Amino acid sequence: MQSPKTKLSEREIAEAWAKITIQLWRKNLTRMKIGQNSSGDLYRSFKYKVIAGSGGNVDRIEFAFNYYGKFLDMGVGKGTTLGDRPVSRGSRVLADKMLGQVRKPKKWYSRTFYGEAQRLFEILQKEY
Repeated sequence: MQSPKTKLSEREIAEAWAKITIQLWRKNLTRMKIGQNSSGDLYRSFKYKVIAGSGGNVDRIEFAFNYYGKFLDMGVGKGTTLGDRPVSRGSRVLADKMLGQVRKPKKWYSRTFYGEAQRLFEILQKEY
């Protein structure tokens, strides 16, 4: 189905949105200096797939990237679960859990994704 305003199909709009979302994620990784000391696997791992129904309407958009990227976003990893991450440094001292560095969430993924999902909703609402 084509947009009456831009003459783009729903699929074309979804693909353009997915590419922009990936660009923003990569920009966040660079800005937050995530993965600069490693091989850059996370930066290169982004892929997307637009799945449309028989009528051409987009059913969903799937993103894939290296799984450990979500752990960076949440501030968890080897030896640190989400439940183990106390709110403050003081509570870590009181709980006698001052082991190594405190992992901090690096919100490169979730904030951008949910903001861009809202933006896609607005674009589609305006177009159709």
